[in-house]
Amino acid sequence: MTDEIYRSVAAPVENQIKVRGSRFIASVFPVSIPQEADEHLQSVRKHYFDATHHCFAYTIGNTKDAVRFSDAGEPSGTAGQKILSAIRSKDLSDVLVVVTRYFGGTKLGVGGLGRAYFDSASTGLDGCVIIQKHVVQEFTVRFLFNDTNPVMNLVAKNEVKIDSTKYTADETVLTLMVSPSRIQFMSDALMNAT
Repeated sequence: MTDEIYRSVAAPVENQIKVRGSRFIASVFPVSIPQEADEHLQSVRKHYFDATHHCFAYTIGNTKDAVRFSDAGEPSGTAGQKILSAIRSKDLSDVLVVVTRYFGGTKLGVGGLGRAYFDSASTGLDGCVIIQKHVVQEFTVRFLFNDTNPVMNLVAKNEVKIDSTKYTADETVLTLMVSPSRIQFMSDALMNAT
């Protein structure tokens, strides 16, 4: 996949596994900014207020450069990084996975704990509908009313999304959503068409 197309989850999902008496509840959310991830994390903490741990990981953006994870009190490297590994193994972004743990009385050891967090996150992600997201940029076009047909034909032919349309006394202003790699092409094609 290019940097202009990437995979994410369509909607929130919750899934649960049990490992030697402990319950691991994976809550998966689509997110587009870190603040949104923080809000979902707080809602999970509030909902499962009596749980032992709320470990999480998220990755945001088409280049997956906004990343955060936390072991939330579990031994270092046993939870947050394992959840992040589950996200990365499915090549996803714009996703938050919170794994809530209710301790069941039996210690799992460092290896067992890491596997449990990875398996919980992976099972939660397996329950999601995966979508493709496209990176787009706003591209504004101004043209006279006489040029409406050629411009609209070009926009339709290239399957470009129109975000907004404004009319003034003598021109039309379109705001288009165009993938960054096609902006120069659209600019040249529109110049030639008008």
